[in-house]
Amino acid sequence: MKILGIFDGQHDSGASIMDDNKILAAVNEERLSRVKLDGGFPHRSIQECFRLSNLQEEDIDAVVIGSILTPPIFARMFRKLQDHEAQALSDKGSKLMKALSDMAKYLVKLHDAHAASAFYASGHKEALAITCDCWGDGVSFAVYVCDEQGLHRKYVVPAFDSFGHFYAAVTKYLGFKPMKHEGKILGLAAHGDPNKVKVDFPFIEKDGKPKFLRPIRMEVDAELAQQLKGYSREDVAAWLQHYSEEWVVRLAKRWIDATGQKQVVLSGGVFSNVRINQFVHEIPGVQSIYIFPHMGDGGLAVGGSMFFLNAKKHIATRLDHVYLGPEYSDKEIEQELKKEKLTYQKPKSVEKEIAKLLAEGHVVARFNGKMEYGPRALGNRSILYQATDPTVNDWLNKRLQRTEFMPFAPSTLEEDAPKCYHKLAGGEFAARFMTITYDCTDFMKKHCPATVHVDGTARPQLVREKENPSYYTILKEYKKLTGLPSFINTSFNMHEEPIVCSPYDAIRAFLLGHLDYLAIGPFLVKNPNLKAKARQL
Repeated sequence: MKILGIFDGQHDSGASIMDDNKILAAVNEERLSRVKLDGGFPHRSIQECFRLSNLQEEDIDAVVIGSILTPPIFARMFRKLQDHEAQALSDKGSKLMKALSDMAKYLVKLHDAHAASAFYASGHKEALAITCDCWGDGVSFAVYVCDEQGLHRKYVVPAFDSFGHFYAAVTKYLGFKPMKHEGKILGLAAHGDPNKVKVDFPFIEKDGKPKFLRPIRMEVDAELAQQLKGYSREDVAAWLQHYSEEWVVRLAKRWIDATGQKQVVLSGGVFSNVRINQFVHEIPGVQSIYIFPHMGDGGLAVGGSMFFLNAKKHIATRLDHVYLGPEYSDKEIEQELKKEKLTYQKPKSVEKEIAKLLAEGHVVARFNGKMEYGPRALGNRSILYQATDPTVNDWLNKRLQRTEFMPFAPSTLEEDAPKCYHKLAGGEFAARFMTITYDCTDFMKKHCPATVHVDGTARPQLVREKENPSYYTILKEYKKLTGLPSFINTSFNMHEEPIVCSPYDAIRAFLLGHLDYLAIGPFLVKNPNLKAKARQL
């Protein structure tokens, strides 16, 4: 059964195509339109998924939408009038457009789609699924007991009592963009002290559920803003993060204890907060944790499809990697390099050359293979650098025009992970996707300080040869040269832009970011304007 999955919300829309339990392609609109978190009808993503899967509209058995009322029905009704490009997707009478017009048969509740992505992609036969986001289809938090019979919803917190919404509102109060910059608040929080903020967190518990005590808005109301006035933004961020952790962990623990479930799976935008994920993992009784790699709304195209397929007994299997997007041939890459008049080499082993450049202290942008699905760059659209220089967070972010408060994340050889991180047991699978933090060992703090936050944690990507042999080879070669099993991996993009998708995107960001080298497919390009001396280990 071949399923076209769609999420068409106002925030990070996208599409996927599944063939029974296998994801053939998945991509989000932002990567193709080059507009960060682009929403609306994902016509580019749909077309790209057809291209990647080598399927036609007539091959599709069903179209699944990963939400019911998000966006509201009136937005869907009038979108066709607003978006003329979508009309070019196919003829009015095609099977696809007929299925879209009859979408009510295939709408999946938003939090059901989140839960499905977390459970079915985890590979578990049973688990406790917890979803948490700003809101979706009237819900902000839900709990499911999951087994081979499906998802059984046990608990719901309505949208008007949303932790995610309040986190977004305080994000705006602190001068950042809500629904986009919450990750910056997480990084900022570690620099503050929550105990200095003498303001009550605006939630109480009523009838076993959290109750939000203020009017729900995408901004802090005047009274609360006055109460928070005078506190540093670091302390307010710490206050917000501390109580968000406390509430989510409290509810998670209650249901872990009540159900006896030892496997916990998470999805929804709030679980992009890697510190919350760590604390859920550390709840007594939790044996393993998994966070769907595209945990936000952008993952609902896959989640909705998984829910639908498993209802039809096409049982999904574990998602071992997220290299599900576009890739480009050597010929296409070389044509783009020639068009930009860049001098390039084709070394015998580009992986060994990258490892050597990293060991010498150069910044290397890497573009290779299929693009990653989700918000994390996992080696194929990444900027790499040695993790020994703690000043890199300042100077490299300046090159990339970024304002960040968290250190860069490390890519680490999976076999060396116990040497680098504490309390990994049961979280190794989640850590392959940079979805959770761990406390760092003394070894990591001493030898890879650029990836260790002020709170002593890091958000690793554990790398295995099976999923990405080329990237694994770079790490192995780097370890041979330096003795270190980790280096920096940050997303390959400029500030406020999506992660690069095409060779053109990569070359543009490489030059704008004043990066030292670009490893693009089998080719290696030295920045023609490179003058800075490499930083030695």
